Amino acid sequence: MRRRRPGRLAPLLLSLAAVTALTSVAACADDVGGDTPTQTATPTVNAARRTGTTVTGPTTNGDRPNPFSLPVFDLASYGYTAQEFILDGNATSYAPAPGTQLGTDGRWTLRPAATAPFRTRILVIRPSEPRKFSGTVWLSWLNVTAGFEIGSFTHESVRDGDATVYVSAQKVGLDGVPGAEGNGLRNWDPHRYGSLTHPGDNFSYDIFTKAALLVGRERGELPIDPMAGFDVKHVFGTGASQSGFRLTSYLNGVQPLSKALDGALLITSFGRAADFQIAAEVDDAAASLTRPPTRIRDDLGIPSILVSTETEAESIHPARQPDSATFRFWEIAGAAHAGGGSDTIGDVVKLFTRDGLTLPAAALGSTSGAVGATAAPNSLNWQPVVSAASTDLVRWASGGAPPPALPRIAFAGNPPRIERDTYGNALGGIRMPELEVPVATYSGTVPGASLMDSLFGTMSPFPTTRLRTLYPDRQAYLAAYDHAVDEAVTAGYIPARDTPALKATAAANAAELFPER
Repeated sequence: MRRRRPGRLAPLLLSLAAVTALTSVAACADDVGGDTPTQTATPTVNAARRTGTTVTGPTTNGDRPNPFSLPVFDLASYGYTAQEFILDGNATSYAPAPGTQLGTDGRWTLRPAATAPFRTRILVIRPSEPRKFSGTVWLSWLNVTAGFEIGSFTHESVRDGDATVYVSAQKVGLDGVPGAEGNGLRNWDPHRYGSLTHPGDNFSYDIFTKAALLVGRERGELPIDPMAGFDVKHVFGTGASQSGFRLTSYLNGVQPLSKALDGALLITSFGRAADFQIAAEVDDAAASLTRPPTRIRDDLGIPSILVSTETEAESIHPARQPDSATFRFWEIAGAAHAGGGSDTIGDVVKLFTRDGLTLPAAALGSTSGAVGATAAPNSLNWQPVVSAASTDLVRWASGGAPPPALPRIAFAGNPPRIERDTYGNALGGIRMPELEVPVATYSGTVPGASLMDSLFGTMSPFPTTRLRTLYPDRQAYLAAYDHAVDEAVTAGYIPARDTPALKATAAANAAELFPER
């Protein structure tokens, strides 16, 4: 595949003269594991100048010992470090060009609409040593559905030497929400973040572009380089759920102008896209779900993968698009939107405790700030599929073999509904070993609940009598489960390196399901 090179945004060049007159800004916050001294510089002929952005950092003083959303596990033990930088400049908002409809095909044409000053931050999580860096940067659009920024860096993120860059692209991340303003960056640590400003979510797309170019392979010789001189080969945009809405809009409308990304990994986006021109400064995730589903445009010349769960299946079904030379749709049967491995969930709980975060009572799943779970949440771990998609996207963008085209969840009827087997589990789709060798009914939704009340799904364990009918003993269950894992590896949606952990987890569960008699 011929790679398209990151470009630049013409509207920003028009305002360059004014931007370069910006004075240097003082650093604020904490250096986490890095040894680069704090620096301040005005834009020069490089990505900072092209985007009209002042970069300050790494930050070194704050009221709290760590930046917001810093992973809770010890990065240094994995050979990683984290550094935070401040981005300061003018951002552009966009609107549909005259005659353009934001249709479901995603082929949108935008024009610059306005400019406004901003001051935000990025958190760079990377290998400590250049020789251990893979060349891949995951540019993460931080999710703010819960009323504060949630990152996606896990123990799996350190396995390949990739870097992850968190982008505080949306206003809620800086200011919080009513009832939990203390979760916003500016109030959470006033010394570190008090000077940050955001003109509103209409400008979030250009902020994301600036971050991409400042950490990309064509960033040039930056006086303050967030990537510490590392040799970057690819920058991939990534976002989950609400962030996936905005990344969809970015790909369909802004990427054709910016050429800033080399590919994209979208996760659980419901097939929805965010708006470009909202009257309020904050775009509510729940409002995005009222818009029609949208495809990812297929003429970008960069690869993209959308990983989706059963929770989103009926929502995205009207806009399902075929796999193509640049697009893959992976849909996981039985999985819930907010499901994840025990390590991922445990890290979230630790982060809440460490950072003293609170959850306001409000409409579930909206940017008013509430999240929650059902009494029997779906525990099916689908994170290995995301790991496989990440690896495949890098290979694909590098000119290697494309990811496999995988089955979608089966639908039937009018209106279309998910087809289910005897046990109530979905048919078709990517089938985790838990569905091939079931011990429960796994659902991506909650019966009788709204879509936004179904994010954690439900799980109903089989009674002992059914288990004994399906599997005569523990050994029979484990043999079937291990075979399903191996089949999933062959199909290409579970990495081979994840098999020992999956099989060990199954063995531990089997000891409870099938006690020795």
